[in-house]
Amino acid sequence: MKQYEVFQMKFCGKEMAEDQVNVPVKAEFTLGGKTTEVRGFCTGEGNFAVRYLPLETGTCTYRVEYPGADGKTEILEGSEEVAPAESGTHGPVRTAGTAFAYEDGNSYIPFGTTIYALPAQSGAQIEQTLETLKQAPFNKLRMCVFPKYYDFNREDPELFPFERGEGEKKWNVRRPCFAFWDKLDDILIRLNNLGIEADLILFHPYDCWGFSELSMEKAKTYLEYVVRRLAAFPNIWWSLANEYDLMDYTEGEWKEFAAFIGEMDPWGHLLSNHNFVHPWDFADKNTTHCCLQSSDAVKIPDFLKKYEKPVMYDEVGYEGNIPYNWGNLSAFEEVNRFWKIFCYGGYATHGETFMEKMDGSQVLWWSKGGTLKGESPKRIGFMKELAYSLPAPMTFYEARQVPETQEELRKLVDSGQPGISDNSVFRCMCRITESEFEHMREFMSQPVLHHGDQVFLAYLGDACTICGMMELPQTGKYRVDVIDVWEMTRKTVLEDVNGPVQVPLPGKTGMAVLAVKTGE
Repeated sequence: MKQYEVFQMKFCGKEMAEDQVNVPVKAEFTLGGKTTEVRGFCTGEGNFAVRYLPLETGTCTYRVEYPGADGKTEILEGSEEVAPAESGTHGPVRTAGTAFAYEDGNSYIPFGTTIYALPAQSGAQIEQTLETLKQAPFNKLRMCVFPKYYDFNREDPELFPFERGEGEKKWNVRRPCFAFWDKLDDILIRLNNLGIEADLILFHPYDCWGFSELSMEKAKTYLEYVVRRLAAFPNIWWSLANEYDLMDYTEGEWKEFAAFIGEMDPWGHLLSNHNFVHPWDFADKNTTHCCLQSSDAVKIPDFLKKYEKPVMYDEVGYEGNIPYNWGNLSAFEEVNRFWKIFCYGGYATHGETFMEKMDGSQVLWWSKGGTLKGESPKRIGFMKELAYSLPAPMTFYEARQVPETQEELRKLVDSGQPGISDNSVFRCMCRITESEFEHMREFMSQPVLHHGDQVFLAYLGDACTICGMMELPQTGKYRVDVIDVWEMTRKTVLEDVNGPVQVPLPGKTGMAVLAVKTGE
């Protein structure tokens, strides 16, 4: 065994003809004084497997029970030494306040991309996609388990997750298609080898095969096989759905799914749910982070305050040229949204939707992978390199403290609070409507990150200004760099400054300002 790597044990036993999901295979692994109970899974033809993910080093003892060929329970006991993790292997990603970190404590900053229907593609298409990802900057990938039926995605896949039952849209979820799951295993393993987290979408509404219409019982059977088989992968994230509110499950049923996975998953991988219009209840105890379809970055600070969890904008619009407004962003706008979201304290996910002609046979990265054609990935790579060079965590910096409610503001004004009661803008904000007040609060916030008093990073976005003000601490000395996010350049413009400083700028869009403390 090696720390943070899947340890798998295989057994040959009794053929399970009817139910190949709820198989009587279970194991206990004890490491570092902690016992982890793991449920095994069927791999076909009377074969079973158990997977375990060791999170620390030391001696690991195990006890496995499985049905032998004669139907009697077989027991296997033993021990293995868990060797230290390989260099560059960090374990599962966890939340760390409103940021992310690996199991070993190293910072993880998501720079994701989207290939919804990757597991439904041919072997050659998957190979080409993985080769492209080797050169791309992305360390997270959103993809679906079920095939997707949507524009540019009208084909039946070669393999489905389950054997068909009786009827066109009927599936026998108790009989997995093992070739499909072997294929998905291989994708997950190879993504992990590339350092890419797999944000696995468990349900979605874009369907013609009946997977979006599974009963609760069938849906939970499917989820049981997913978790039994995949939970030991270190790079798994659970996304309950893509655009969950387009499906017919109730909010209570979605929470049942979240609780079911939370109970089944021995390693507590990240879990969230992605919306079409109505955001998921991120206060749900099994939900680890916020996942949203939005590009309205100014809303991020309120999500951070409300839920105290990381905020992922997993669908911000795609660089491309298709007729749909969500899929024809310029490369600059895709990069612009990444920077705004990041500097408001959140994280963004890339997508690409280029086609050469208007027909359904086009291969779009967003759905099928292949090769990247856009100009945004290399700029996202530049951004990623900068982000990882900064101390962690970088958190949203409220340069001007505005009370969260009008009532709080009115009390400050009435009490004669200096800087508040003598400010005409704040007095005006006491009189306007609640919706106008919220708009003003958002208008007055700026996309600025900081790490204590050591580093400040501001993004000017669409502003075409020849100078900008930066409020630095009154003590200490700071170097100020101007970053061109499109040209991917960084230039020092001020040194040994503090307090309010005027930063010279080139009068163009896409500029960021980075101030780093260099002395006391």
